[in-house]
Amino acid sequence: MTRSLPRQLRLIRLAAASLFALLVANCAPSYTLVSHGPSDAVRNETFQYRKWARSSAKTDTVIIGLHGFCGASIDYENLANHLLKTQPSTAVYAYEVRGQGRDPLKERRGDIDDPANWSNDLLTFTKLVREENPNARIVWFGESMGSLILSKTYYDIVSKGGKAPCDAIGVTSPVVKIRDDFPKWKKELVRGVSKLAPGARVSLEALSGGDPVQMTEDTVHSEQSETNSWHVDKHTLRLLVTLGDMIEEMPKCASRYEVPTLVLYGGQDFFTSPDDVKSFTSQIPDSTSLTQKFYPEGHHLLMYDSVKGEVISDVADWLNGLKNQG
Repeated sequence: MTRSLPRQLRLIRLAAASLFALLVANCAPSYTLVSHGPSDAVRNETFQYRKWARSSAKTDTVIIGLHGFCGASIDYENLANHLLKTQPSTAVYAYEVRGQGRDPLKERRGDIDDPANWSNDLLTFTKLVREENPNARIVWFGESMGSLILSKTYYDIVSKGGKAPCDAIGVTSPVVKIRDDFPKWKKELVRGVSKLAPGARVSLEALSGGDPVQMTEDTVHSEQSETNSWHVDKHTLRLLVTLGDMIEEMPKCASRYEVPTLVLYGGQDFFTSPDDVKSFTSQIPDSTSLTQKFYPEGHHLLMYDSVKGEVISDVADWLNGLKNQG
């Protein structure tokens, strides 16, 4: 059940444009959809998020969920509802990613003002979550594009000698390499045109040559616009080139994973082959606790695919393992 609790909300204002403000509400055991009407001064940097938590239980683990390309925070609902039933001490927080379909600045939907803001947003949100849950384990969990954002953020911190910004990492359907069948000339053309017209927009279907982009067993990417309100039909070349650069950096990012890590991937993923994921995970240090789960019939959106029951159960088991480690 979605509820709006304006009297219980606390507006967090941040002056720098690279940071954003969030509103906090508590509602248990169901999730709270934060709704708000901030002043014009902070409207463009105030992102909604969803929180699933039980007030009757002491929270020992918090998942911070980053949704994927053309996704939204609601994508974590299946996982969160399962955890509410089976692990009441685990909470899930998932926020709307900048530049996607729930960005408060409509003109920025399908674009990115500054890629560094993705990391700033994640770190700011993590700080807010830690303040609410000072004794809880923090798990960064990213789906597809979300895995790119958390990996780069993590790498940039630890590679400079900083402390790991989270206690564990989970990634589902990480895009770790640009497809081999994506023509190099098209890649260079997109990059070249983006320098001249960074705000020019193109659809994912146009880049794929018109081929259907299968997201689950039953849906393709082009159908999402008919089934959700946050779908973005076209994205700027600036955003697409940025994502391409982040994809190519994923193996390097993996080499610095130092916290327990979970990697979930499917055999029918349109964007990344199983061999590419295996190559990616081979870069993770041997000293890092790594759990890999492969679903031969799984597509890109694993938590909503035909294998979702198995996927969500595997995530829950992994979380229980973290708890048992102390």
